Amino acid sequence: MGVKKKKTQTRTKPGGTSVRAMLNVRKDTTSDRYTLVIQILRARRRGVVFTPFRLRSEEFDPVKGRAVHNLNIREHRRFVDNVNRYLSHQLHEIDRIVSELERVGEPFDGRDVAGTFRRRYDNRYVHTVFRRQIEELLRQGRHGTAGTYRSTLVAFDRFAGKRHYQLCELDEPTVMEFRNFLVREGLSVNTVTFYLSKLRAVYNRAVREGFAPKGLDPFGGVPFRVEKTRKLAVDDTVLRRVAGAELPRGPLAVARDLFLFSFYCRGMSFVDMAYLRQGDIEGDVIRYRRRKTGQLFTVRIIPPLRAILDRYREICSPLALPILMVKDGRGGFCPFELSGTDPARKRLSEQEQYKRYLQNRSEFLHHLRRLSRLLGLERSLTFNMARHTWASRARRQGIPMAIISEGLGHTSEKTTRIYLDELEARRIDEANDVVTAFWDDPDRKLSAGGQE
Repeated sequence: MGVKKKKTQTRTKPGGTSVRAMLNVRKDTTSDRYTLVIQILRARRRGVVFTPFRLRSEEFDPVKGRAVHNLNIREHRRFVDNVNRYLSHQLHEIDRIVSELERVGEPFDGRDVAGTFRRRYDNRYVHTVFRRQIEELLRQGRHGTAGTYRSTLVAFDRFAGKRHYQLCELDEPTVMEFRNFLVREGLSVNTVTFYLSKLRAVYNRAVREGFAPKGLDPFGGVPFRVEKTRKLAVDDTVLRRVAGAELPRGPLAVARDLFLFSFYCRGMSFVDMAYLRQGDIEGDVIRYRRRKTGQLFTVRIIPPLRAILDRYREICSPLALPILMVKDGRGGFCPFELSGTDPARKRLSEQEQYKRYLQNRSEFLHHLRRLSRLLGLERSLTFNMARHTWASRARRQGIPMAIISEGLGHTSEKTTRIYLDELEARRIDEANDVVTAFWDDPDRKLSAGGQE
């Protein structure tokens, strides 16, 4: 491989394994920058782990095996610190692999160590970094976010084909190629932006963790466009018909209760409703954390909200609502409770619970569609409609945008405005009807706060 031999400080573990960082200086290299690698020697065989960094000779101390500052520039110091943090992490992981292989008791060499590392910890590649972050999200119980990352990875793998992209290869032209590939697949503008934003999130975290070089922004010139979609808010007439419908006990009534519960709770998301526990209810207040952001919410319990909670208190304890329910074998239903004491079994149980959540969400959406047909509604209800409806009604009541945004849990008012653009457009359309209807009623006046 042509690795230049220099005096370097080696880390020798018991058993004769030597691990050291060095520059891969090749005779045919025309650049003055060399790839930083980690060399592993054991049983007279060498394995090499490549890093995403390329350094000049003067930027690396071969004795200490560390990158060094040679410019008194803040960005360069940050880059060097980034390299050394990355090295420290990778060396620690290699040491751990060596210890694991030694405990197995089977003979192994430097190539075996490097191969194991690449399969498990090689964070140079987009695919590997995605998989690692997905696994971490699953360990944290953030199954929804893990699912969005997984779908983005599937899309990127379609784009990459047999090529394994490294993080350092994610430059602006490559990201633009990915974007154009998604457009050619016929995906909507918002779906393309969704995938690009997830790829950017994964990349930015890799930069923060030292797995990708800082100072580059492969997404800087890539358009992240969002098209306006049909808004989901329903008007007061629909709300009254839904709330006042006489329904027999059964899945339609439960679906209606869940829709109204979300509305009464300032648009609580369906996933937060599913995992809401009776322990989150203290007197006249519900306190819970959003699973998406971790934000702590406090919602005062109004009378219709209390009625829904009381209706399901006995049948779904310790949960607050009958969403995460399974058949109990006696013809009834019981809450899906986690099982297992060790981390692996508990994580598997959490995954099964989330699968149950997805299945039951699909069932309740089906029942909402049935309810919509029964009531003769123009559009089928969804649980997101409850959230949008709360925001739109709050706006119509003159509640400030900042309060609406906080009530919804948005981190910026920009997101809230996406919910409310349709409301403002409708007011303008109503005003236009009045202004242009000169042939209909010459004495008609503006009803939107205007003048004659």
